[in-house]
Amino acid sequence: MRTALRASLATAVLTGALLAPAAGAAHAATTVRQAAAVTSQSGADRFSGIPVHIGEGLVAVLRHEAEGPEAWIRAVGPDWKPGDNYMFRVLTVLDRANPGDTVNGLDLEITKVNSAAPVLTVAKAGATRSFPLPLSEAGRTHGARCVSATQRLGLHGTLVADLTTTPEGPQVQLVDGITKEPYKKLTRTGPALAKGDLTVARIVNPGAALPSFEYETPGGEHPFGTARFPELPAGCAFTYPFEDEAPAPEPEGTPSAGASTAPSNAPAAKPSPATAAAGPKAQTAGRTAVVREGGVAAGAEDTGLTEVDGAAAADADDSTTAYAGAGLAAIVAGLGASFLTRRRAARPRR
Repeated sequence: MRTALRASLATAVLTGALLAPAAGAAHAATTVRQAAAVTSQSGADRFSGIPVHIGEGLVAVLRHEAEGPEAWIRAVGPDWKPGDNYMFRVLTVLDRANPGDTVNGLDLEITKVNSAAPVLTVAKAGATRSFPLPLSEAGRTHGARCVSATQRLGLHGTLVADLTTTPEGPQVQLVDGITKEPYKKLTRTGPALAKGDLTVARIVNPGAALPSFEYETPGGEHPFGTARFPELPAGCAFTYPFEDEAPAPEPEGTPSAGASTAPSNAPAAKPSPATAAAGPKAQTAGRTAVVREGGVAAGAEDTGLTEVDGAAAADADDSTTAYAGAGLAAIVAGLGASFLTRRRAARPRR
């Protein structure tokens, strides 16, 4: 009897150990499928632009898309000429976060970096040359003169918001500040994100004379912040009649995992009997972070992105424990029933 009991217990432990990796593999496969569902620009679209030869064997590839103005400085050699391939080794990248640098003795800087028409300046030995970057999307639509300067705000995690005012109203471009992957765009006619989005951001009074941007903050005393949009340049007119301002309703949604919550002195509510019996359930909130794998290597462009989902990881841990526990409980229950049956059979009949 003892030998059978020991063998059964060993079987239960082995079954629980086998169930754990199987559950983890199932959730890992789900996370991989979610990561594969993330769409991004192709390598050619993301890194192509207008190449200009700036001397010293360098080419500046000029871009100005949703992620903002960029100048990719690449080494091409002294014999490069327009029409030749320019997708070679990257020496530095100039953008809003890093507008200036020095490469091969050239002082490089993007001036008017927050305007619709930024310019790359190249200086050496007192001589300066200028290369205009492409106009922004709003500049191409309305003309650079009637587009406001861009104001950048840091939201939660690595997400940033670029605020601009155009004749068609306020605009907000949400971008990942690290990968430069565009996220969503808010406009006067589409002022808020979809309900249930992990990011809380919207334009308040989008059709009024003084709209504002309300967004989730990384922490602090107040979980939500408000910012005014930049003014439309003088001499430019809006294309729509203003609406009356209305009181802003309370924002829907809760702060992300990156936002801190102030401690409360209120007593905790007592759980109901049903809740106490069920036990606490772990809740994980937070936006998906997109992390670049590696950097831009010489002669190649590494655009691989890995999606890290904190909620999926937490669910995987909970489900793994549940699968293993369920298997162990079922086997132990069977052992108990078998043990009682044998004991009754061994008892002498009266």
